[in-house]
Amino acid sequence: MTEDQLSELWAFARGDRVALDFEKWFLSQNDLEGTLGEDLHWSLASANYGNRDEVWKLRKALAAKLEPTKQCECMSVRDLGVVPMGGDGLDERTFATLERIKEYGGKLWWLYISKCNVCREHWMIAQDERIYDNYYLKRLQPSEADDILNGGGWPDDFITYERVLKLGRTLSQPWTFSDPRSPSLVWTADDLRNERPDITIEEIAYLLAISPAEAALL
Repeated sequence: MTEDQLSELWAFARGDRVALDFEKWFLSQNDLEGTLGEDLHWSLASANYGNRDEVWKLRKALAAKLEPTKQCECMSVRDLGVVPMGGDGLDERTFATLERIKEYGGKLWWLYISKCNVCREHWMIAQDERIYDNYYLKRLQPSEADDILNGGGWPDDFITYERVLKLGRTLSQPWTFSDPRSPSLVWTADDLRNERPDITIEEIAYLLAISPAEAALL
């Protein structure tokens, strides 16, 4: 199996390839049965890629088969992915091979670039330990990474804390703060209003996963 084939298989397994596009690619490959095994190869070749449940099972089965090929966690993290802090230790495994090489700095304290010292992938990372306790990772193309490292502009995915929190609200199970006036909530509400003075109480409440009444108190 070539590196390009492995990359395509992992992209499908983690959910970064449209199922029907992957099907077309997979059926054009003639040398994967020996690597994947007869049963999995047949399942991938004969599946109904329009069936969401079947595709989900295929992704899981393929990821399990490919697991021994990993030398780092990068292949299993989605192109725009979330890694929770703590829990089952995924964050420790992911960041074991990542080296922080450039910080945005200034008011964007959450934003930096890391490079994997195994596979050499570059990641743009937003670190939110205030509200959702997540790392958000965007896989960078080599040209994007070179541009940033040479002083160019950064992709805008994490360029405001509001955008970071929207990802958290979408991709995470919200925390329940025991203290409705927790400093983390107060600081974050203040940052959101500094970023966008016309932000509404309702928008702040949504981003912090609290009620509008609690947001108004902040």
